[in-house]
Amino acid sequence: MARMNLIRKLLAAISIYGGCVSTDATRRIITRDVVIIGGGASGAHAALRLKDMGQSVVLVEKEAILGGAVATYTTPSAGTPVDYGVFSFVDYGDASAFFARLNISTAPPLRFPSATRHIDFKTGEELTSYVSPERTDVAAALEVYLEQCEKYEHMLVPGLWDFPEGADIPGDLLMNFGEFATKYGIEAAIPAIITSTGLGVGKIADELTITVMQTFGGQMARVLLDLQGSFVPASRRNQDVYDAIAALLGDDDVLYSTTAVSSERGEDGVTVTVRNSEDGSLATVHAARLLIAIPPLPDLLGPFDLDAQEEAVFSQWEYTREYVALVRSPFLTARNESVANLPLAAQPSNYLRTPDVPFVDKFVLLGGQDELVRSVIVGDEALDAHGARLLLRTQFDALVAGSDAASPAGTEEELEVVAFADHGPMHLHVSAESHRRGFFQSLYALQGRRSTWYTGSAFASNFQTVLWEYNEILLPQMLGSRRVKP
Repeated sequence: MARMNLIRKLLAAISIYGGCVSTDATRRIITRDVVIIGGGASGAHAALRLKDMGQSVVLVEKEAILGGAVATYTTPSAGTPVDYGVFSFVDYGDASAFFARLNISTAPPLRFPSATRHIDFKTGEELTSYVSPERTDVAAALEVYLEQCEKYEHMLVPGLWDFPEGADIPGDLLMNFGEFATKYGIEAAIPAIITSTGLGVGKIADELTITVMQTFGGQMARVLLDLQGSFVPASRRNQDVYDAIAALLGDDDVLYSTTAVSSERGEDGVTVTVRNSEDGSLATVHAARLLIAIPPLPDLLGPFDLDAQEEAVFSQWEYTREYVALVRSPFLTARNESVANLPLAAQPSNYLRTPDVPFVDKFVLLGGQDELVRSVIVGDEALDAHGARLLLRTQFDALVAGSDAASPAGTEEELEVVAFADHGPMHLHVSAESHRRGFFQSLYALQGRRSTWYTGSAFASNFQTVLWEYNEILLPQMLGSRRVKP
């Protein structure tokens, strides 16, 4: 462990002193109450809410804009926004009030037609005998699933403060979801669950039920059953939410295109050295508290000199990597229908059989004169952006090869990647054994240690508005004391 920390310190030193170098005489010194790392849904919201609470903040964001998984493309033909990262915001907690705080009016989200054909993207072979569940069966299964979710909702959202330990954990939550689905007869809901969220964890049947509920919980079941609302900005441009946050924060409180390279953390505050990726300039931030809003993985937290307790907790995570893309293809346009990826074994109605990682989930036609098609690429921890693009091309080629309308032999269909975004590590989860050993209690025990606090989906759920509600509980705790026991 000590050797690993030494390596990380050396790498941080190399990143500071390699390339462009700022001397101590020219380095910017920033002093704030709170320094926040990561300007996605959790970090951007937290920065503004802390400012509302009278705190001085500086938000460190690696990209040139805030928003994280929100990805909005603007068509060159008509300047029309196309959201391909986050589709909508569930009306949860104080979400509506926060939109009003941003002076953003809302509208119902657009609905896209479901895939009408199912094809194994590995082979290009169509599932000709696959039978989608009837709508009435889907609704009935979702109602049963919702009933089960509501038993545990207080343990899972908006945070995990009340999650039980060891033998007190309900057995259903640590059951493989395939067994859980069979036990309650909810198999008919699985295609809807996957279609609405992507559920980028691979074989859903092999995942723990708690992992599925954190990815598709009661709030999403209620949305599909029209028992709970969701909305988007009236502009139909989800990036507007984070642009509004950025405007309210102002340029002095956000460091764009910037990452942390080293830090010192103690019970009396933190010092974080950050570097701008565009000009190499360094800045030193002194703050009473550090709020980490990026995935709590050892590789990503290298600049923060993890101690043994932190390393022991964060090294237990398993996760997938997720990428989203907008593509354009004459072949897909000519088909004039969306196609979903399913293994051949899903026929005729084995809804628990879903693609294993890595995979492209589907090609969804968005319509309009720009002929855009959306895809999500899901892989294991090793799938990088280059590999994701290659997989997209490979599975598209398999789709073409298996089509009756395939091009003549020796020709290659055009696939233009119009926009591409990296969602990074997603769906952080641990084994059933880790849960039995009190993983969430160990995770939450890190809150406040070394003046460091954490927000984000690993501590809550992977939905924007749930993360905002988690912040509404966490931030007062953070300001109330150096440390709050879980």
